[in-house]
Amino acid sequence: MSRETEAKRLIAVTGTRGIPATWGGVERQCEELYTRLAAMGFDILVYARRGYVEAGVTSCRGVDVKTLPAPRSTHFEALVHTLLSVLHMAFVSRPRIVHVYSQGPCLLLPLVRLLLPRATIFFTCGGLDWRRRKWTGPAALALRLGEWFSARLTDVRIMVSNDLAMSYGDRFHCACEVIHNGVTLPERLDTAPLAGMGLSPGGYALSVGRLTPEKRVEDMVAAVLDMADPIALAVVGDDASGAGYAQRLRRQADGRPEVVFTGYRFDAELAALFAGAMVFVTASELEGLPLTLLEAMSYGLPCVASDIPPHKEVLGPDHPWYFPVGDVAAQAALLEKAAADPELRAGIGRRLRQRVAAQFSWDTAAAALAVLYGRALGRTSPERGKTERP
Repeated sequence: MSRETEAKRLIAVTGTRGIPATWGGVERQCEELYTRLAAMGFDILVYARRGYVEAGVTSCRGVDVKTLPAPRSTHFEALVHTLLSVLHMAFVSRPRIVHVYSQGPCLLLPLVRLLLPRATIFFTCGGLDWRRRKWTGPAALALRLGEWFSARLTDVRIMVSNDLAMSYGDRFHCACEVIHNGVTLPERLDTAPLAGMGLSPGGYALSVGRLTPEKRVEDMVAAVLDMADPIALAVVGDDASGAGYAQRLRRQADGRPEVVFTGYRFDAELAALFAGAMVFVTASELEGLPLTLLEAMSYGLPCVASDIPPHKEVLGPDHPWYFPVGDVAAQAALLEKAAADPELRAGIGRRLRQRVAAQFSWDTAAAALAVLYGRALGRTSPERGKTERP
């Protein structure tokens, strides 16, 4: 791609691992949104990290992709890649909109302001990253600084949940937009790949996500093993904590056949896991707006969930199967209730599928983001540091 062609770029996206999405909810969010926006005529460049997209990938369904180096480091991967992205924007792509995802990459916002003073800066928050237990004290402090920059040095702040918007509004007194994540309803339900994972359709509870301490997967394992008649628990994902969390979970399971660690699964295998599950379970203490929960609902799965605000925002206040964070006995009791009553499971699953179809759509999310981009591209001098409450 020539320098002249790149200089016509309008919207540049950084802070993600890149698209096509192979790892992580933010990447899935970006692929779903930006491919739709490209179809609407927006000119978009997504910066990808080397090693997360296939070599030679320069586009994804109408979205241009620029791959830059990034060290495989828990603390520096996102920061170094964002720095290289900002330098590329400043000297090559010259976007009119810079869209940064997550709070860590926002540490580079002062440099964006310096090198791209006329650009409109967007920020999307998918969660309060500094609260994740994997971070050491200095790393959490740096993330809190990034969070402050995300509230003070941006023109448009987008939250994936009302809970996050309230958090930013209460602490920073800044205006926020809320654009929920979406989901695509599955058309085919093929459970054939389950045989290779040692699982039977309708015979297991399902957990999907990165294995990090704030997900409290140990509570799910304990709850299943505490059941009077244990059902299988399929734990889909792998260690993303950098501190041996997955190994501790395997030691806790102690080889019991009821707990099946599948590692990461994608595409047809992941679809089969959702399609064949009896119930979906999440014990998390910290979320933004979990895509895996939306996906479970799209498959008509009944869900057993901890009672944190993001789960209630997704499932609704009247959902019957919430348990207090950390309450293993309450979680086990709900799993026993789910296992004992197929008709109740089916009814709850139908209601959740109807809810997610009506309220959580990628098309709706993309249309909302298109409106915000359109306003920004039509303005000559964006207002900065606006202090209205949401």
